[in-house]
Amino acid sequence: MDQNDFNDLLRIQRMMASRIIQETTVDNKIKLLDLINKLVTDRNRKVQTETIIIEAQAEGFTEAEALRLIDDLIDDHLITQPEPGYIKRA
Repeated sequence: MDQNDFNDLLRIQRMMASRIIQETTVDNKIKLLDLINKLVTDRNRKVQTETIIIEAQAEGFTEAEALRLIDDLIDDHLITQPEPGYIKRA
């Protein structure tokens, strides 16, 4: 294997690693959004952020991951924060 082949292989590995990270992030967003959908009641239509974090931790997420994903979902306009400490489906 010459240097060009080796460099191509490294480039392909980096691209694959990047795609795996992106897919994992999307999967985690879907899992958290599903969790939020289960927690939001038709009556209140919102849920406390702390409740989401506790339930997410029970599903294997860290608190930091859950908070980051909540922020990502807000940025993606899939959920909103109608008031501090509460999350509502968009």
